[in-house]
Amino acid sequence: MQTKKESKHYKEYARKTIHLIFGIAFLIMIQILGTTQSAYILFALLIIGLIASFLIMKKIELPILSTIVKIVERENEKKLPGKAAIMFFASAIIRLIIFQNNKNLVLTSLSVQIFADAFAAIIGINFGKHKIFREKTLEGSTTFFIIALICINYFYPLHIAIITALIATIVEILPLDDNLFVPLFTAGLLKILI
Repeated sequence: MQTKKESKHYKEYARKTIHLIFGIAFLIMIQILGTTQSAYILFALLIIGLIASFLIMKKIELPILSTIVKIVERENEKKLPGKAAIMFFASAIIRLIIFQNNKNLVLTSLSVQIFADAFAAIIGINFGKHKIFREKTLEGSTTFFIIALICINYFYPLHIAIITALIATIVEILPLDDNLFVPLFTAGLLKILI
């Protein structure tokens, strides 16, 4: 029998695994199809996600999807099932539209959203000893910064990567929806700095 803590950790591992799989698929899609076609596809997925969320709220069982939502949903997301995915799609669409002529900027902010967030959560869960805010730990936030730095520095110079990764890490610690705000702040700051 799993303890409550083990169950919570399992949910986060499952959630971050899905996050990584779909995130990497979106990176590949944007690289192959470009920003405009990718925005159309993500918009269609957002609409499907909103409809599915509504149906799940109404207790209509959707094969596979309802099960996935039950497995990975956090307690604070029960009012809007699939909220993280919906915010992920919305944020990606906004970036694809605003920065449609700068694919690298979109790929960079998406990479930070995918990799830094996932690895920060995994490290925070397993090794986080020093709480800094709610569920955020120094170890998880340090991991977020390092992974964000690597992702950004892949596309941009080190000084830009350091500034952007630091600010993205601070935004990630704040009590905001990190699926929406971290990537938008990252993309906006990169646009200003480059």
